[in-house]
Amino acid sequence: STISHMATRIPGTGSVRVMLTDAPADYIAEALVTIQRIYLVAGDDAGEPLDLYDAADPEAEPKTYNLLDLRDGIEAFLAETPVPSGLYSQLRIVISDPQVTLIEGQTFRDGSNSKTLKVPSGHTSGIKVQLAEPLEVAEGMVTIVVVDFDVNENFVLQGNPETPAGIHGVLFKPTLKEKGRSLEDDDDGDDDSDEGEESESDDEDEDESDLN
Repeated sequence: STISHMATRIPGTGSVRVMLTDAPADYIAEALVTIQRIYLVAGDDAGEPLDLYDAADPEAEPKTYNLLDLRDGIEAFLAETPVPSGLYSQLRIVISDPQVTLIEGQTFRDGSNSKTLKVPSGHTSGIKVQLAEPLEVAEGMVTIVVVDFDVNENFVLQGNPETPAGIHGVLFKPTLKEKGRSLEDDDDGDDDSDEGEESESDDEDEDESDLN
């Protein structure tokens, strides 16, 4: 899918882009998560949360992902939003009712192969992404953060699938980690391409004049 910029550059601001990825899982075929909100907290932890995405916004597009589709380096685009330049100590993601489906041949003790899980009460205000260091947003730059939502770490199977007793449940233990971070210029490059076209046209005119 194509990632497009969502706002015009504003003086004194940069942008934060959040991407989502995953690692292979052993006994889970599908792990669906719905993103309700993504927000930043300022460097001193005392400021108001700054939303990057909020599903309650009438213009917001729903964001539900099968994490198993995000393996082998595949990333999903979650949000890109201009924010005041500065330091941010926290990145939090709020999700709702994750659903897990086991691989073919595996079932829970009740005979089903799918369960909807509850988000632990301590994480209803958002799962805190384990950042390598605070996010520094520079004016005119896009800070890109890749978040790893590892299925095996977040969805812990209860029981042993290798024994007759099998799997009797699954616990959701939210653990989100920063997998990578990069910077790019917050510019769509249109001006550069126009200048390139003009210079090519000028070169053609010069060639024609030489021939005459």
